[in-house]
Amino acid sequence: MDYKRYENESDEELIYRICQDKDKIGSWQQVADILNKLLHTEYTESKFRKSYQAFQKMLVANQSKFVDFDEQKKELEELRESIQNERYKLQATKIEKRRYDRQDSRFDLFFENVEKAKERLEPPTLMPTYDIDNDKESVVGMGDIHYGAKFKSKNNEYSRDICKERFEELLGTLSIYIQDNQLSKIKILNVGDTIQGILRMTDLQINDIPIVDCVVEISRLLATFLNELSAYCEIEYYHVPMANHTQIRPLGSKASEIATEDLEKVIINYISDLLIANGRVKIYSDLEKDYIDFKAFDFDCVALHGHQVKNAKDIIKDLSNVHRKFYSYAFLGHTHSANEIIVGEEKNNNIEVLTIPSFIGSDPYADSLNVGSKSMVKIYEFDRVHGHIGSKYIILN
Repeated sequence: MDYKRYENESDEELIYRICQDKDKIGSWQQVADILNKLLHTEYTESKFRKSYQAFQKMLVANQSKFVDFDEQKKELEELRESIQNERYKLQATKIEKRRYDRQDSRFDLFFENVEKAKERLEPPTLMPTYDIDNDKESVVGMGDIHYGAKFKSKNNEYSRDICKERFEELLGTLSIYIQDNQLSKIKILNVGDTIQGILRMTDLQINDIPIVDCVVEISRLLATFLNELSAYCEIEYYHVPMANHTQIRPLGSKASEIATEDLEKVIINYISDLLIANGRVKIYSDLEKDYIDFKAFDFDCVALHGHQVKNAKDIIKDLSNVHRKFYSYAFLGHTHSANEIIVGEEKNNNIEVLTIPSFIGSDPYADSLNVGSKSMVKIYEFDRVHGHIGSKYIILN
């Protein structure tokens, strides 16, 4: 070992420091060789050994005189707390790392599942569409699917399998409706809350599978439904890109604080990818906004989920003012109930707020409030002159 003398270190301090390392250095003779070199002396090893032993005896005998035990105890306690804090930091770091590792694994699984789901759907065997100038146009309103939820309430039961069964029933009903009314085109409107999501801890109690799996499954289920329905007519599919249950709310953010982080956008994009080979289905959505607008004949319509709407009766007036565009009809979801509210009139038609019923139907929470509504999809029929002239319910439970 290469020992050096510290700056301002006395002979006694040097001798004591080097002698303390005797076990590391080896023999007392080796200790003497180091000290003689540093002190420029020629003492025997016994000189340094006896000096060190004498100092140790003096230290023990006079310890109480020059050591402040209270101060030392305080310093040791502070050192212990410091070490404990560092240990807690290390534990917290490990926990956080494991959390991120799990999160990364979940996202890896999510993208792997999405990639599998992106296998293009082959278009069905197409039936000839009706080549007539029809004065009737239909908008099929659905929403609040809450895919992934699983529960049993007083008048309703819901699960992923039941959701699939309802889409099969809806497909059959709509195919008959299209043929009976000789429709060459139909509009389908989804007003959001497509998955149950996790807004609060109670959602964990009714979620059947993880959110990422829900996104993959419902994307394929909706795409398959649209694909098979397109055998009977052309389809315009409108999907509201933002809702409340599909917000991911990262980093502990509050409701709608980062509203653009919404899984509805992922669902829309993958439905579009799955149906890219089907020319009869057109997917419409502006992913930069929390609403979509479209036309039923020449009537301007706007649709949004409705979780930020405080007064439904004023929504057309408010949106018309903000967008500088006069809307005749507004479609909303979120309330899980179907209402048609006339809020004004034009020359030949009413101005209406149309609330779309829920696909999920009543649940235990609705039972606790003594309210509820059947699982439904609603068909809104439009006339070229008079606008919305009638509605039909498709009850699914």
